[in-house]
Amino acid sequence: GAAREEIFSEWDDTPIGCASIGQVHKARLRSSGKKVVVKVQNPEAERTFRGDVFALKIVVDTFMPQISVAFDEIQKQFGTEFDYRGEMQNAIDVRNNLEEGGFDHIIIPEVYPKYCSKRVLVMEEIYPATPLHDKLNEQAEMLAKEKGMTKEEFMDIEAKKMEEQAALLNGKMAESVSSDAYDAYIALQQGKRAVLNTAKRMYNWSVGWVFPNYDLSKDDVIVPLNAAKLIDQLFAVHGYETIINGCFNADPHPGNILCANGKLALIDYGQVKRVPLKDRLNLAKSILLVEAAIEVDPRTNPDVDPKVHKNARRSVAEHAKKIGMKTEKMLEDTLYQINVVYLGRMDKPFLYPDNALQWTDKMQSQDPMGNIDEIDYLVMVNMSSMMLRGLGEMLGQPRNVAVEYAPFCRTLLRQHGLLEAVEQEIKSWTQ
Repeated sequence: GAAREEIFSEWDDTPIGCASIGQVHKARLRSSGKKVVVKVQNPEAERTFRGDVFALKIVVDTFMPQISVAFDEIQKQFGTEFDYRGEMQNAIDVRNNLEEGGFDHIIIPEVYPKYCSKRVLVMEEIYPATPLHDKLNEQAEMLAKEKGMTKEEFMDIEAKKMEEQAALLNGKMAESVSSDAYDAYIALQQGKRAVLNTAKRMYNWSVGWVFPNYDLSKDDVIVPLNAAKLIDQLFAVHGYETIINGCFNADPHPGNILCANGKLALIDYGQVKRVPLKDRLNLAKSILLVEAAIEVDPRTNPDVDPKVHKNARRSVAEHAKKIGMKTEKMLEDTLYQINVVYLGRMDKPFLYPDNALQWTDKMQSQDPMGNIDEIDYLVMVNMSSMMLRGLGEMLGQPRNVAVEYAPFCRTLLRQHGLLEAVEQEIKSWTQ
């Protein structure tokens, strides 16, 4: 209700970001002098969104019925974005949870509740910071230029390399460069940059008095992101949020991830899903069963005893039924495949010869998904993990969700005296 000038001593009319729901401006608080960013909702956003979703729902039901059930949950979740007071509380809770969990290398912007309302959200400015997608785009362009090709040509070649590599894996996950190896290479490149910059300055101060100078603003050395550390940190944060806190950001796309002075800053908490303890305990057991089942799956272990795989498959499917997962025919194989892909691996050995959408079509044609009221939280769990896995694949860092989340699952189940029973069930597969 106050005039803008009463709250902010500075205001930049040019938004630093625009989206379908609102836009973001830089400002400075008059009361403290702190630099902030202000998210302002488009007054017509909610009305437009409801109409668009109604139309999209008709299209989905008609042409893509295989995702109709999941779309209903996504629609419901996105409907929460129109009250920034909810996003404010989400950001506060996530920030507090990660601080308690010791994630001091992750930045969550502080929110200022005093200045927030349904359509306005005020939070600290993370500066300097670059959105991850901009950083990756810049890196791809530099690598392409170094090889004398366009970014598109470079990306196509890299994608083909990954396809060829996947075809030779025989069920194993692709090898990825380790975080330590990245650190060693980054240190080498930083040293190379320092030497080159020193040489350029010396040239400019001497020969450069006569001949054209080097442009010191141009960087000729590519210092890459540590992709392994990036993906490890993202999975650790989301595993902790999902399993331990039950309060996680379901929309971790690269635009919501900022690179800030060697740290990751995670922003935009409109799409936060909260999962009750009972459901998290069930999810934790599902993930540990999937982790163990993949190890005795013929696609990853051709020499496995068929009886052991059969027991593992039945165990995963029975637990899925117990927690409320429903399909039209309740086929054991369908329930097993859905769990090992959504909660484990979505790489070539588990999808071949299909891509993710074709695989979903096949599952739906064999045994359509039923009512998900009892497990609706899994839609957002799967959506966030698929975004992280997709980012990992793009960076040559494939991940098995079950392996990444398993430590948090064991912690939660141990806290509630349930871990030993799950481990005994897994051991029973070989007996």
